[in-house]
Amino acid sequence: MTRFEATESAERVALAVDAIAAHRDRESAFCTLEADDDPSDDPDFLPPWVQYADGTLNLDCTDEELDALDGVLADFGAFTVESQDSHEDAPGTNVRIEAQTDDERVGQFVERVFRDVYELDEEFRLWAVEV
Repeated sequence: MTRFEATESAERVALAVDAIAAHRDRESAFCTLEADDDPSDDPDFLPPWVQYADGTLNLDCTDEELDALDGVLADFGAFTVESQDSHEDAPGTNVRIEAQTDDERVGQFVERVFRDVYELDEEFRLWAVEV
């Protein structure tokens, strides 16, 4: 893999596809895609992320983000929620989503999660932080 960030929609989808392929080739535990977008410059800001491993996506969502995630899932029939875990001391819910589809469709789903669920601007920077 030669590039690790992208700022345009088609490039971000391609980056996700490439990161998944690199993860598979390297037989790593998972790959992580992370947004670089903090509009408030808050020092405690934790960037949104999505992990992928063995056909499963893993992400954290607030209650509002869970509602938006339901809308994205409605558009992607090959994606189903495998589990949702909430802990009393955690600010949100961890969601595991099974993806029974090709890497390109996973990349499109990841793009929609960052744009629609995490409500990031069109120009946000996506990083492949772990492959």
